[in-house]
Amino acid sequence: MTLTEALELQLARLRTRYARTPLPRFFAWWGTELAALLPLRWRALLAERADALLLDVAARELVVWRQSAQGCAELGRVNLDDPAEAQKSAFARLRDALEAPDLRRIYCIDGARTLRRSLNLPAAAEDNLRQVLAFEMDRQTPFKAEQVYFDYRLAPRAAAGRNLHVELTVVPRTQLDAELAAIAGASPMLDGVDCWTDARGGTRLGLNLLSAERRYARKNLRLRLNLALGAAATVLLVTCMLLWLGNRQAALDAMQADVARAQNEAKQVSQLRKTLQDTIDSANFLNRKKHDTPLMVDLLEDLTKRLPDDTYLERLNVDDKNKIELQGLSDDASKLIGLLNQSALLANPSVQGTIQPDPRTKKDRFNITLDFRAIADAQAAAAKSATAKAAAARANGGTHAPGQ
Repeated sequence: MTLTEALELQLARLRTRYARTPLPRFFAWWGTELAALLPLRWRALLAERADALLLDVAARELVVWRQSAQGCAELGRVNLDDPAEAQKSAFARLRDALEAPDLRRIYCIDGARTLRRSLNLPAAAEDNLRQVLAFEMDRQTPFKAEQVYFDYRLAPRAAAGRNLHVELTVVPRTQLDAELAAIAGASPMLDGVDCWTDARGGTRLGLNLLSAERRYARKNLRLRLNLALGAAATVLLVTCMLLWLGNRQAALDAMQADVARAQNEAKQVSQLRKTLQDTIDSANFLNRKKHDTPLMVDLLEDLTKRLPDDTYLERLNVDDKNKIELQGLSDDASKLIGLLNQSALLANPSVQGTIQPDPRTKKDRFNITLDFRAIADAQAAAAKSATAKAAAARANGGTHAPGQ
């Protein structure tokens, strides 16, 4: 089976399935209603698609009919007794007189000359209905399948129906071939063979009894154009989708790049902030150290004021934690804690170990530890001490004033 035959078989199956549904009647009604809403000129243009040239033989003459939406009208006749060239020229003149000369050409025969049978077949035969009808031909008609031309119509049925109602139309090949040979001189190149439903020049059944290999191989430019337009539309749609996806990906990449750049900038700013803070802390370290740690001169001055004259130091040590260690000799080391507690610079004096007498100097050997007060506490304590001294001085001055 060739590719063309396989494609025609599939199309025939689709047409068969479509014909047994209610859709054809619905679309016919719907199309009629929509066409009634169009202007007359548009309706005329749409009606031209249904136009065809219908051919018939009467009294050795080829009768040419024009089928349109308004009905059939006779265009003229060609004498079949004339020479072949004359027949061809006469048929060409009739055809060229039309606005659309390339209409479909259908040869119509009298319906009484055909054999019709109504068949009920199982629904399973639908996919290969033409082959099934060919197998059933010798049972339903006096002929074999190769002796006749045939076509069929399906009656509408319910989707759940189990049987197919088929109307089979048959015409012997010998009769039809003889008629077609008689009009061959006019070279009509037929698209199909159909039957009149009633009188000649009326309506036709809508069949095509002519075998596929004898039909005119018409180039359907409209179909090719539609396929080309459909392919172009598909390509454009895919291109638009790819461009849209590409634009979204480009926007996403740009956004991710911006986010990454912003993150890098944020990291750099954070690093610069940390570096700046470390630099500030390093620059202020000595200043804080100087601010938080009292001067050694102040420490010596305060110790000189607090310690009595009978006391002297052998060792003075200040560590990194502002811990002060005093080692020395004093006539009365026990009173030194009280004297050091009065200091505004020093705090928490305590004796380490025990006070031991020195046999050589006859003095008490001591080891005392102290803490530096915080600068703020020291300043407050100093201010408080100064205020107290001023108040005492004023009090002393006021006591002696009357005696003077």
